[in-house]
Amino acid sequence: MKISEVLAISGKPGLYKVIASSQKNLVVESMIDGKRTSVPGSARISSLGDITMYTHNDDLPLRDILENMHKKLKGAEAPNHNSSTPQEIKDFVDSVVKELDHDRIYTSDLKKLVQWYNTLLAKNAFPFENEEEVEEAATDDKKPVAKAKPVPNTSARATKAKKPTKSAAKSSKATKTVKK
Repeated sequence: MKISEVLAISGKPGLYKVIASSQKNLVVESMIDGKRTSVPGSARISSLGDITMYTHNDDLPLRDILENMHKKLKGAEAPNHNSSTPQEIKDFVDSVVKELDHDRIYTSDLKKLVQWYNTLLAKNAFPFENEEEVEEAATDDKKPVAKAKPVPNTSARATKAKKPTKSAAKSSKATKTVKK
């Protein structure tokens, strides 16, 4: 699964997968319950590939954080965002992201991160596909294919030369006399 195809929609819980799009809206499918819905183009929609988290140095892409969580947990679930205390969630995320800037990141953001990880894990989204590899594979599929050469017709009927008919001979004489 490509991380750019997974969306977070403001005001709606969970994550969504893009099914279809048009100029005015998107058709998305919830990754929690599988229900499809139409989202207007005016809604605040974020692709997970575009989201970053604040650290003391550079902002860290969400993709890297989620993959680090997956490696650290070895494919197991993260602490539950509902039953774990905020301190447990904070400690867990700190073990994955060393220089997280807690002055600019709220506890609700960390809960959402853990919830998103568990949702993606349930949908077998790990490891994420690289965007470059997917584009290269798409262009490889469009390479021109050598066309087969036509097979000459070797049947007896095709190799015989046709004799001109009498009417064809008369019509050719008629065209010669008209030209004079």
